[in-house]
Amino acid sequence: MTTNGDSGIRNPKSEIRNKNWLWFFGVTIALGIAAMAINWIYNVRQQLTLEQLTAAEKLWSEKGPPDYDLTIDKQYSSAASSGEANHETIEVRVRQKKVVAATLDGRPMEPRLLPDYDMPAWFDYVEVFMKRDTAPDAPPTFRTAIFDAQTGALLHYRRRVRGTYERQELTIRILSR
Repeated sequence: MTTNGDSGIRNPKSEIRNKNWLWFFGVTIALGIAAMAINWIYNVRQQLTLEQLTAAEKLWSEKGPPDYDLTIDKQYSSAASSGEANHETIEVRVRQKKVVAATLDGRPMEPRLLPDYDMPAWFDYVEVFMKRDTAPDAPPTFRTAIFDAQTGALLHYRRRVRGTYERQELTIRILSR
């Protein structure tokens, strides 16, 4: 009896080993799909929704202080840019729910621009992008926000349009007076 591979004799152990390899790859593929699904679900759950924004705005209108100072670090780049971010620092003083002074990178802003920089205006800023992002023909966009649990104040906002360099990021520090 010959034992070489050309003899036509079947080796049951080699067939079992081949099936074990199939199981290994099946489990590996299943784990890979599970990892992608978990990542996708995590990202979808992070996405800012209009309902979250509306709830934060409502909380701010009920619990937000009438007198506060804002410092906004704003980074942005356009879709047509090379990806380099522009950076601005905006400082705003609000008294009795009205902007009384604001600076952009240390330079005073014109009085006609002041109403565009209080907390309700930053909610509007985010809402404009949300409406643009949720339009039927809009490209896929990733956006997140962090709101203060007590006042609803916008503390951080990040938006990125997939496949482009378009990006907006706000970090807002608020100091009640």
